[in-house]
Amino acid sequence: MAETYVSMKVREALAASQGSRAAAQRLLIVWALQDEQLLAGLCKPFLKAITGAAVQRVARGQSPAPPQPAVRRAQPAKPQLTQEQLDAVLSRLSTRRADLPPILNGAPPPKAEGTAKQAGSVRALAKAFAQKRF
Repeated sequence: MAETYVSMKVREALAASQGSRAAAQRLLIVWALQDEQLLAGLCKPFLKAITGAAVQRVARGQSPAPPQPAVRRAQPAKPQLTQEQLDAVLSRLSTRRADLPPILNGAPPPKAEGTAKQAGSVRALAKAFAQKRF
């Protein structure tokens, strides 16, 4: 089966971006703006939805939304922890602390008061639903 032009370009973009899907997508956008055949091939499966949205927007009297500029977020610096710091964090996470309330130190919460009353209520409800109705 012959590979389509679009599929070849997608594979080429994935190879150029070393497998990064986001980088391949950005690369394909740049290529599509320069290559009408690629742009047409990418848009063809979605052309009905694109035209339907345009017709609906005009029929409602709305103007098309202006394109929003891409926001570049600065990558936060990754803190580098030493092996000793990592071990200390893991040991603190794995131990229970007596000074914390039971709900926070990993133990199950204590049973609430009135469990006998709750059990009686549940039994009464079950009995009411088990009775035959006419």
